[in-house]
Amino acid sequence: METMETINSKLNPTLENKFFAWTLIIISSILMLIDNFFKMDELIGGWHIVLYFLILLPLALMVWKEKLNNGYIKWFFPILLIMIVDMFYYNNDMVQSIVPIIFYFMVVSLYLSSMHKVHSFYQTLIPHFTLSFEWINYLQEFFLNLFIKNDDKQIYARIGLALLITVPFLIVFIALLFSADTNFGNFLKNMVDFNFSFHPKYIWTLPWTFILYLLLFVYAFSNYKDRTSQKETLPFDMLIVGIFLGMITLLFALFIMVQLPFLFGEHYLPENRDLATFARQGFFQLMTVMGLVMLIFLFIMRRFKGEKITIFLLSLLLIETIIMGLVSLKKMYLYQTIKGATVLRYYVEWFDYFLITVLALGIYFLIKKLHFSKLLDVVTILGLFSFTIIISLNIDSMVASHNIKKFKSNIELLDLKALKRLSIDALPIIRRNEISIPDATYYDSDSKSHLPLPWYKELKRKECHTFATYHYGYCSKLKKSQK
Repeated sequence: METMETINSKLNPTLENKFFAWTLIIISSILMLIDNFFKMDELIGGWHIVLYFLILLPLALMVWKEKLNNGYIKWFFPILLIMIVDMFYYNNDMVQSIVPIIFYFMVVSLYLSSMHKVHSFYQTLIPHFTLSFEWINYLQEFFLNLFIKNDDKQIYARIGLALLITVPFLIVFIALLFSADTNFGNFLKNMVDFNFSFHPKYIWTLPWTFILYLLLFVYAFSNYKDRTSQKETLPFDMLIVGIFLGMITLLFALFIMVQLPFLFGEHYLPENRDLATFARQGFFQLMTVMGLVMLIFLFIMRRFKGEKITIFLLSLLLIETIIMGLVSLKKMYLYQTIKGATVLRYYVEWFDYFLITVLALGIYFLIKKLHFSKLLDVVTILGLFSFTIIISLNIDSMVASHNIKKFKSNIELLDLKALKRLSIDALPIIRRNEISIPDATYYDSDSKSHLPLPWYKELKRKECHTFATYHYGYCSKLKKSQK
């Protein structure tokens, strides 16, 4: 029987299939070209979406062939597909700037844990790998096997001959059709839209980008690990835990006593303070307290052995923290009633809901004495589900709708500067309510002057006919606005 060390140094048998191996090389080559030539530097365009689908393709093939050891991988695909759709439809800052980073993190984590035998769902997003030069061995075996002749060499010779015959004709036909029709020629230009001019950086970026993508595929699919065992933990000293939790719960109880008039009354306003200042002060601090309590709870649960004193004190602490969360929410509602909604205020409110839900689940897990790993699974699933819902909401339109409805009867109080900071996603609701927002300006280098630019139009995307810069959500709304 092979030991784990032997398995770890062996190339995945699936990678020895030359068709699959060449598929990985072709995908890595295309990803290399997209990264170096096709993509926009900052915004999400057509080539970004192509890259996202391509980078998922090898993992999808392994799932389809049932070649992965980690059975949880397939459940992440709906979330990733929703993220791709949202990135290509919405224009708010979260989807355009944060979601691509999270998408890359999740994809890399899924690849690195794809061949791991795990005992819990959450482990999929926390891959385990060794920082060594073992990857060199994987690449060496991969390329050696790629060029070793076998019984199927006639197939590859026939494929090579077919490509050798086809490619020259394709080039000739493309050149002729390019010249035959201007529209077709412009279509090809807009589809590619990159500059062939040589830059010294490509000497480094091209090979390294190719190697990194190929390495991700080869190393991940060969990185076998067994993570099914769970280490037994030692219990905490109950005297230390009792003093720690007891003093914190006492402090929280004193704070809640002071907050009760505000929580259960119409308004509780200290002297010499205006209502907006009072409402604004506190909800960020209280959310920080909730986050710290959640970390304390998870840390103690890791070594929880069903001690009654821990159940009582920790449950009391969680209940007190939930009450603080309700105070934080009421302050947020009050502040939004006075000042209106913003994207950040919505996100803070929703994160508050998430923390309260996790703390409530913590009480249930404590009383039921359920295993720590199951708690992490539930928190992970809840987090992914909540995040997917939030990024799928048209947040900018929601903010605009809330503020317009609030100040409809007193329109001069409507903060036009706040609306101007929203993306084109808010344009339909603003147009429907006939709200006029002043144009922005941009500096035109050709005329050397400042020219007007509609508030919803992004300078880098003012042309929607180019595939590299094309974004369906932006361009479809821009097209409707110009009718």
